[in-house]
Amino acid sequence: MDRIVITVRPTVSDDKLLSVTDAMQQVLDHMKLFEVAQQSLGDPHSRFEWRLEKASTNSPFTVVAVAQASNPSVNVSAMAKRVKAEVSGGLRSLMTRGAPPQWMTQETFAIAKGIFARNLNGIGETDIDFEDGDLISITPELAKAGINTLEAFNVMDFEQSIAARQSFGEIEGVMLAAGRYRNRAAIQIRNELYGFIWCNLSEDLVLRFGDEHSMSDIWKGKTVGVYGRLNYAAGGKLQSIEALDVREIEFAPLVKLEAILDPDFTAGMDPYEYLERLHEGRLG
Repeated sequence: MDRIVITVRPTVSDDKLLSVTDAMQQVLDHMKLFEVAQQSLGDPHSRFEWRLEKASTNSPFTVVAVAQASNPSVNVSAMAKRVKAEVSGGLRSLMTRGAPPQWMTQETFAIAKGIFARNLNGIGETDIDFEDGDLISITPELAKAGINTLEAFNVMDFEQSIAARQSFGEIEGVMLAAGRYRNRAAIQIRNELYGFIWCNLSEDLVLRFGDEHSMSDIWKGKTVGVYGRLNYAAGGKLQSIEALDVREIEFAPLVKLEAILDPDFTAGMDPYEYLERLHEGRLG
């Protein structure tokens, strides 16, 4: 089974302790990098998503994700390994070779910078276990090197180095409008990473989509997943999508942290004292 394990380790200082919110955001931002890398490979037959297998809010904060094929009859092991190799090589390129990977878009610069910045402010180390003996540990020193790479790399040079391209993948976003884009039936979505995107629909998809949804869905702000050919303009900006499938995404109810955290976990000690003893190996 193809998995990744992300572990976020705290740093203990006078006034900075690892927050669960920062740890969760660190994991989410890493998963966004995996998503962008997968889209850059452009294999529509090996679609998969990283599904949460296990998570622990204990120290250290650990999340295990598994590659789950969109089509159960398709073996996505080879594709998952390619994606992991792209992310592994890309992070190493930023931290040790002073250059961003080719699959990284301009939008993902900010995501990578956020990952590195947290490793300089509250997070002591982030470990990404890609399995097969491949492990990356983002320490403060490497995080600083990654930030230096991102800040030193000229944005204009970055845009000129990336030609227009196409790939296949799914983009999630809030549905905003239904109309026409370049004289074709289309919907518009707003994605957290890429902003506003027009998605052209085939005639068959228009008929199916029209039967399943009403115009009121637009005003309700429903979240949809649009799968198809992703058209990137020069510079890495996602310009439009040639939609092959559209699905409604229903989110599970939010779970309050109070419902899963154990109030007796620190045995009555305040967080600073507990982490200090843990760091020094004095927990009995």
